[in-house]
Amino acid sequence: MIGKAYSSSANLGAGFDILALAHNAFLDSVKVSAENSSSLQIMVKGEGIPNEVEKNSASYAVLKLLSEYNIKAKIKMEVIKGIPPGLGMGSSGASAVAAIVATNEIFKLNLSKDEIVKYSMLGEIASSGSAHPDNVAASTYGGVVAVTSTNPVRVSQIPVNLDFEILLFIPLVKLQDKTKKAREMLPKEVTLGKSVNNSRYLTSFILGLIKGDRELVRIGLNDEIVEKAREPLFPYYPKIKEVSLSLNAVGACVSGAGPTIAVFIDDKSNKKEIINEGLKICSSYGYECIIKEAKLAGGAWVEGWD
Repeated sequence: MIGKAYSSSANLGAGFDILALAHNAFLDSVKVSAENSSSLQIMVKGEGIPNEVEKNSASYAVLKLLSEYNIKAKIKMEVIKGIPPGLGMGSSGASAVAAIVATNEIFKLNLSKDEIVKYSMLGEIASSGSAHPDNVAASTYGGVVAVTSTNPVRVSQIPVNLDFEILLFIPLVKLQDKTKKAREMLPKEVTLGKSVNNSRYLTSFILGLIKGDRELVRIGLNDEIVEKAREPLFPYYPKIKEVSLSLNAVGACVSGAGPTIAVFIDDKSNKKEIINEGLKICSSYGYECIIKEAKLAGGAWVEGWD
């Protein structure tokens, strides 16, 4: 069985560990097969990924799922990476989701989408040390999602009534343990004023999507806490955002923990100039960037294989 899941961008301004969206920029696939066995055995392989079960997000998620269900089987997994790792586009999360949906189908576990998120987020422990739910929620459900609870896991899709696309400015860099380091940069305390402002941004973004109000979305794609703390990781971001907004982008934000930047555009935006100027800014900071154009994507699915 082959599980498939799209890339994602999390946080979306002030929605740290709450908001995320799935986009069709990249795709991960995981082949899973099972044989009868007297014990649970998992083998994982794939180009450019850890082949130790507890260090791979896909195999670790499956290990936690099957252990909880007390399933004994010999599991073979092959992770086919389409999402570049370490760039803030939910690479490890998509692998975990793809593995869980395939395993769910093989063993007919009838997991709900929230249960798929629950086990997939455990896979994130293998890659970043923490079970954050936002990316896996987006890859599981598709569209734009809000994680409303983690215990128990509850996810809601946000109705989107605004027609937009996403330009991803992707620096060609590799940061070791990037997500872990990015989380370590977060402040332990924040002022009440910043917390209130971020609540306003979060509310504006969600309302903007539901109402189809681009101005509310633009206001909502801001963050005074997490993005500010992590700015040393992506010094080019403020300038890309400033220029994109001047060229009538809907808004811009850091994709997850970065370093990828997501610029939201519509038919009112000067797409060509946003791309040209954005690439110049990346270059001026010493980064070679590529552009990936994307749209909202659907949720994870499975396909059979011989």
